[in-house]
Amino acid sequence: MQDQSGIRKHIQGLRQALSLEQQQSLSQGICQQLIDSQIISAAKHIAIYLPVRGEADPTSILTNTVIDQEVSKQFYLPVLSPAKKNHLAFAKYGKDSVMKLNRFKIPEPDVPNEELLDDPSVLDCVITPLVGVDPQGNRIGMGGGFYDRTFAFKKASNEKPLLIGFCYDFQMIASQSPQDWDVPVDAIVTESSLKLL
Repeated sequence: MQDQSGIRKHIQGLRQALSLEQQQSLSQGICQQLIDSQIISAAKHIAIYLPVRGEADPTSILTNTVIDQEVSKQFYLPVLSPAKKNHLAFAKYGKDSVMKLNRFKIPEPDVPNEELLDDPSVLDCVITPLVGVDPQGNRIGMGGGFYDRTFAFKKASNEKPLLIGFCYDFQMIASQSPQDWDVPVDAIVTESSLKLL
């Protein structure tokens, strides 16, 4: 089994080798798989992420989702939690959101702390970035453990939110041996398939 740092380096190289056109085309295909699945249309509170360093881009979900007039949707972005060390909180996000760069140089909404959503169980689904993911939903992230800490409560009860690993086909990896603290995703969507786990 290849070590995680080796997997990380390999996949990051593949991602960065994609042209902008390839990134956009593949990302659109992943978004379409998700839209066709009806998962998004049934959800009210949806967290996405803004792509960095060649990550698959989920943002077209904001404009391409068929909005049911009966179901008002609110989109969120992860922000570094000011209250809990190495955890995420979530900020409402829309086309007019004012953004700032966090300490990792990742854009996040610039909102007062009291407007942040600190309880991630309020979310219906969370589209999660990842470097690699195995067929059981064990993900390799950037190594900071932010998503694992934030959603650790799902280990005790597999309730919402639905965690959706959002990635290119080439980010699928061989089965991993997860650590005790790893929180697997509940679904994996790539340009060629969507699999509920």
